[in-house]
Amino acid sequence: IDMTSAILVLIIPILTAATAQVFFKKGISALGRLDFSLVNLLSLIPRIIQNGWLLSGMVLFGISFLVYLFALSKYQLHVAYPILVSSGIILISLASWFFFRETLSWLQISGVVLIIFGIFILAIKS
Repeated sequence: IDMTSAILVLIIPILTAATAQVFFKKGISALGRLDFSLVNLLSLIPRIIQNGWLLSGMVLFGISFLVYLFALSKYQLHVAYPILVSSGIILISLASWFFFRETLSWLQISGVVLIIFGIFILAIKS
């Protein structure tokens, strides 16, 4: 596997999954707050189909899943999954702050910085 392909099979699922999460938040915000119940779950299905943000998020999540399968065929699970998840946490934290004006405490920012160092350590060891 060449280096560009090796990097892309990790970057594409990270970016598509993180973007999907932003789209999910945007889409569900338009629907309002939901209480978890069977009735709400069933009534949500037609509303999802009519919501472009939620549908787009589902498509991106599907792409992320498919490309992640390629990553799993190239990388060890204990390396690929933590990189995917931790990179997603970083991107979603930044996107939440930027797009939704969610606040991050200094403790949370410190946690994100520690995650960044953890990714570097994982990448170096593999």
